[in-house]
Amino acid sequence: MWRKSVSPCRADVHALSLRVSADSTCNPVYAACTRHSEIHMSPVCFPPRVPYRACLLPLVLSLSLTGCYVEVPPAAPESVSIRLSELLADPDPEVRRTATEALGKIGHQSASSGLLAALADQDPRVRAAAALALGRVSDGKSGAALVRKLADPSEPVRVASALALGEIDLSAAQEEQILQALHDADVSTRVAASRALLSLEAVSFSTDLESALKDPNAQVRQGVAAVLSETGDARSLPSLLRLLQHDADAGVRAEAAFRLGKVGDVGALDVLSAVAERDSNPRVREWAHWAVRQIRTQPGTGSGNRRGQ
Repeated sequence: MWRKSVSPCRADVHALSLRVSADSTCNPVYAACTRHSEIHMSPVCFPPRVPYRACLLPLVLSLSLTGCYVEVPPAAPESVSIRLSELLADPDPEVRRTATEALGKIGHQSASSGLLAALADQDPRVRAAAALALGRVSDGKSGAALVRKLADPSEPVRVASALALGEIDLSAAQEEQILQALHDADVSTRVAASRALLSLEAVSFSTDLESALKDPNAQVRQGVAAVLSETGDARSLPSLLRLLQHDADAGVRAEAAFRLGKVGDVGALDVLSAVAERDSNPRVREWAHWAVRQIRTQPGTGSGNRRGQ
């Protein structure tokens, strides 16, 4: 299930996961991407033959930023960011990636230009780390570059860019760019665009969203259904009911049932009740039953329940 807020469903928006080998020798450094009550932790460690710089960098950074006793005060965040930014040109991709993640943890605006350049790094791990770091820096100027990365050939980079877009203030033009990416020829870009829209603080109802419900890919349709419900617009109700009754994919129908339960409109009760009894998929029936219970137990049961009216 896709979600923006805490819900009974498991979100289908996954943070970048970087696997580590069993024989790693360095202590893990954790890259956290937070959004809407969730923290996705990615353990990052270095294989045994990585040059000493990759292992030394996290130690130096931790000594600079933590409250450990040192003889001199720790350097200011801007100063540390400038030093780390110099490592973004290091020939070792592990050093570049670690420096990029560290810049994201510091989150200082001075790192923006270096992180934007790192979005073009030849190593996809560096690009993904740069995208997440830009989200944590929260520089609105990076929006256009992150939107372009929704079409990156690497899936972790696309996912990281979608997550980062939810952390920054976007202009109306940049939001429009994400909507246009819903119609890209590449299916992975369309999936990433739907994830990016779901991660935004607010999305307005639009014909672009409605037309994307006809996408041949079920993941795109499911993501757009989630986005439509989050617009809070009553015009999304007919589209969600249509998906619930007629979509060929059980995951999309289950998503529609869950979203209708969240919308809480009593006008959906008849259709939900019928689906709860007759749908061929047990998961869809389960979520339709859940939605019926949600609507019936909510205070106030008139058409005034429709958000957006």
